[in-house]
Amino acid sequence: MRLRFLLLGASLSMACGDSGTGGGGGEAQGGEAATGGSGGIPAQGGQPSTGGNASTGGEGGTYVPDAIPDIDDEPPAPCQAAIDESWPPQFLYDICGDKRKPSYVDRELSCPSVDTSATIALTGGGEVTYLPSSAPVEVDSTALAGIVPDDVQITVILIRRVDGVPHYRYISNGNHADAYQPWSTSKFIAAANAASTLRYESASEVGLTASVDGYPLGDLVTSLVSYDYDPFSSNALGRYFHNIGGRSKANGLIHDLWLGRPSSETFGGNYGEAAPGLDYTFEEPEGPTITISPDGSTGPSNHLSSFTTAEAMKRLVLHREEPSQSLPDLQWQDAEVMLYGAEGSDKGPFGGLSSDPAIYVQSGHDIDYIEARSHGRYRIFSKLGNGTDGQMANVAYACFPVLDPNEQPVPGWGREFVISAHLATGGATWKERDRILAKHYRAVIERIVDGRL
Repeated sequence: MRLRFLLLGASLSMACGDSGTGGGGGEAQGGEAATGGSGGIPAQGGQPSTGGNASTGGEGGTYVPDAIPDIDDEPPAPCQAAIDESWPPQFLYDICGDKRKPSYVDRELSCPSVDTSATIALTGGGEVTYLPSSAPVEVDSTALAGIVPDDVQITVILIRRVDGVPHYRYISNGNHADAYQPWSTSKFIAAANAASTLRYESASEVGLTASVDGYPLGDLVTSLVSYDYDPFSSNALGRYFHNIGGRSKANGLIHDLWLGRPSSETFGGNYGEAAPGLDYTFEEPEGPTITISPDGSTGPSNHLSSFTTAEAMKRLVLHREEPSQSLPDLQWQDAEVMLYGAEGSDKGPFGGLSSDPAIYVQSGHDIDYIEARSHGRYRIFSKLGNGTDGQMANVAYACFPVLDPNEQPVPGWGREFVISAHLATGGATWKERDRILAKHYRAVIERIVDGRL
C-alpha cells in the first residue's frame, strides 16, 4: 500500500497537463430510513418530525423526513496514518480508508430528486429561482462570498428537477471565470473526447464499451480516475485518451464544439508520462471494430476555469436528461462507462468517476445520514487534481436524494449539485492545504443540504 501511495505522489506531481513525456433496477444492499434526531435544520420543502423517526403525518398525511442533523463545521479529524505520514493527504487520496460506496447498485439510476416549483425558499429567508438549460446562464457571484475566500476558484451548479425537468442555479464567490492549470481534474474530458471520436469514426458502432488488447476501455477509465496502476498509470492513460480523441478536437470542445467558453481557455496538454504501449484498434463485444490513427501532436496547454470543468461534468452526468447539451456523438453507454467503469468489471460496480480517491464531497456532510435518507441511492462522481507546488483541485457531481418508505422522492428535500474548486495557496504543507479545501467543501455542502444555498 505504501508503494502505491508513493507511486501516486509521483504521478500527481508529474501531471502537469501541458508537456510530453517530461511534463504534463438495482440491488439494494442496505439503507434504512434516517434516524435524524432533534435539533436539526429542516430542509426546504418539509419540516422536521417531532420525534426521532420520520413521520408519515398521520393517516393520509404527507411523509415528513427526519430533521437534518447538525454537523461540525470542521471536516473529519485525521486518522493516525494521516498524522504520521507526509503523503498522501487525508481528503485528496483517502489515506484513512473512509471512502464509502452507495449500498444500492444501479448503473441506470437517474437522480431520484423532485421539486414542484422552480422558485425555492431558502432556509433563513429569501427565495431563489432556478432556470432551465434553455435560458441564458446567470451566475450569482456573491452567493459564496464570506463562505469561500477569494483566493479559491470555485463554481457550484445547483440542480432542481422541477416536475422531472432539470433547472439550474449557478453560484460562485466571483472568480468562476478565472482560468488556471486544472491538473488531473481535466482527464475526464480527455476520456470523454476519446469516446466521442470513436463513435464518430465508427458511425456510432464503437465506443467506451469496446476493448483494446484485451483491456476493456471502461477499466482504463477506472484506472485513469482511481490511480490503481492496474496495469497502467493515470498520467499515461490521460495521454493515451488524448491520442485517441485528438488534441485539436479536445480544445474545440471547450469552445464552439460543445461548451462555448472563451478563447482564453485551452485544453489538449498531456500529463507528464508517455502513453502505454497499447494498440489503437478497438473492438466491441458484438464484433464491430475501428482503428484510429493516434494523434501525436502537441496540444495547447490546459488552462480552464472552475466554471468550465463544472459545466463539463454536469453535461456528462445529465447526458440523458439534457440531449441538447450532450457531448457530440457520445452515447449514453459511453457516459455510463465514464461514471461507473466497465460493466461487470473485476474492479467492481463503482469504477469510473465513482472510484476517485478524493473524498472532499463525501466529507462535506454526514455520509451515514446521506446513505440512510437516500436508501443507498446517493451518487458521487468526481476527479481529483494536484499540482507540482501543492495546488489542490477537484470537480464533482453529487446526488443526495431523500426517499420515503415507498422508495419515492420526497418533493423539495433532495439535493443535486456540481462543485469545482481550485486552491493554489494556503497552509504551510500539502496536508494543510488539503484540509483547507476540505473545509471549504464542507462549508458549501452543509449549506446546500440544509437549504441555506
